[in-house]
Amino acid sequence: MGAERELSVRTQTRKRVVLGVVIAGLLAFGATTPADAAGHWRGGVFIGVGPWWGPFWAPYPYWYPPPYYYPPTVVIQPPPVYIERPPAPLEPPAYWYYCASARAYYPSVPNCPEEWIKVPARP
Repeated sequence: MGAERELSVRTQTRKRVVLGVVIAGLLAFGATTPADAAGHWRGGVFIGVGPWWGPFWAPYPYWYPPPYYYPPTVVIQPPPVYIERPPAPLEPPAYWYYCASARAYYPSVPNCPEEWIKVPARP
């Protein structure tokens, strides 16, 4: 019975040691994790054997510089240019209308008793 009891005590001791290491690891992880992501924590945890020289913290800043964004490109377009064209000259009528009985052209004679005669226009 003594050997079994000693084995049981060793098992319980190992379980306690493992539990203590797990709890210590969780506490160390919780202490090194930033409270929020905006903190930009840049620390580290060293678990090992050997001498350590230097400061505990890193020699670089704990914050990132603000990002630089190029300003938007501004394109200035000149206003549209409108060219006003002069009005088209009125073309003279292609024909003059002659009334034979009145011996005159329209519009001097507003009415003609017979049919109007088309005469080519002369300048």
